[in-house]
Amino acid sequence: MGEKVEQRLTRQKLADYLENLARGLRQGRMQVKGDTWTVPEEVEAMLELKEKKGRLILKLKCRWETLGEYQPEAREPVARWQESLKTVKKRLGSHFKEVQGVVSQGKFPDPETLAAFVADAQAMATMAEPEWEEAMQAFLAHLEALERAVASQDLEAARHEVADLRTAMVTCHREFK
Repeated sequence: MGEKVEQRLTRQKLADYLENLARGLRQGRMQVKGDTWTVPEEVEAMLELKEKKGRLILKLKCRWETLGEYQPEAREPVARWQESLKTVKKRLGSHFKEVQGVVSQGKFPDPETLAAFVADAQAMATMAEPEWEEAMQAFLAHLEALERAVASQDLEAARHEVADLRTAMVTCHREFK
C-alpha cells in the first residue's frame, strides 16, 4: 500500500491536506485510499524541518501497527512475513558484525561467514518491499564489491566496502524502519 506522490500544490491546498490529516489524527480514524484505519493514542513520528542550500525541506513520517485491523485470514501471512523478516534481519546483523570485526582486525572473513552473510542479504532482498528496491540494490552492489575484495585479498578495499555496507544498513534502517 506504499505510494509516494510528488506534486506541486498551492499553499492553500497543502494546508487543506494537512488540516484533513490532522483532523483524522485527532479523531483517531484516518482514511487512506478508501480504507479507514484506527490511529492509536501514541504513534512513532519523525518530523524534520531544515533549510538546505536555499530550500526549506519538511518531512513527516508516522508509523503504527495496523495488523489488528486485518481480517483473521489476511493477518496470518503478514505476521509470518514480519516474523521471517525479523529473523533474517537478526542473522544478517549478526553475520555483518562478525565480518566487520574480522576486517577491522586486518583479516579476511572466513568463507563460511562471508557466504552466510551473502545468503542472508539475498534472502533479505527477496523479502524487500518495492520501496526498498533502490537501497537494496546499492547494498547488494557493495556486498559484491566486498566479495571481490576478499577474493583478491585486497584488505583496503574490504575495509572500504564494510564501511559502505554499514552506512547502507544504517541509512536503510533509518529510512524504512
